[in-house]
Amino acid sequence: MTDIEEIKKKIYQIAAITDRGQRLNKLIAPMYQEKLKEMGNLIDSLESFNTEVSEEKLSGEWELIYSTVELFRSSPFFLAIEKALNDEFKSNLFFKLHQLQVGSFGLSTIGRIAQNIDFDKKEFLSTFDTTIFGLTTIPILGWFKLLPTFGGRVITLADDLILEDKVLKMNLKKTKVSKVDGLNKIPLFSTLLMERWYPVKEVWEKLPWNKQSPSCEVSVIYLDDEVRVMKDIYGSTFVYIRPTISLLNSK
Repeated sequence: MTDIEEIKKKIYQIAAITDRGQRLNKLIAPMYQEKLKEMGNLIDSLESFNTEVSEEKLSGEWELIYSTVELFRSSPFFLAIEKALNDEFKSNLFFKLHQLQVGSFGLSTIGRIAQNIDFDKKEFLSTFDTTIFGLTTIPILGWFKLLPTFGGRVITLADDLILEDKVLKMNLKKTKVSKVDGLNKIPLFSTLLMERWYPVKEVWEKLPWNKQSPSCEVSVIYLDDEVRVMKDIYGSTFVYIRPTISLLNSK
């Protein structure tokens, strides 16, 4: 096994142990902090290989397996907010408040996060699945669910995609919430708001505090046929794999 394959194997292990890095988030559960440093060292080691970055190698579908920050921040929607705030402290505070709001009492959880990169169309499509009321009961007193589980898939589309010096640049365009097989649609919300594209870019540009279009960028730190490692403008790390990857290949 080559050094690079051994590094990737350890990355997969830590990603699994830490629930895609979320058990390292001190706001969620300050556990396994020694793994945070170990993962950082592993990613630094990958970066040192200085692999070729091209549109061809970046194109296609990817799945997020690890993040040093809240999982939803991998979406162009939140990357654009981060850039617009233009202040690391303010953006971190905003995202922590958002995490507390949507995840209060564990009512909302994030499932699979995927991205599809298409340079022919110059489009970057990001999705994440979310469930609401996954586990709702009265502790000790009851062992039955009080509410059914609802959910959906949040889809964000960015366009004007370009690769420039190992940096992916794009403009946020629109977003929508769609049905996920196996999950009930949210009552009322589904009828009024689901399965409709919302022109985020047009609305964004009309808001008085936004002085520019909703753009964002992420740097490619490492790339091969199986793994993609990205960093946002403040150095937060996101690790992706191809959905077809076989971990048996890394043994």
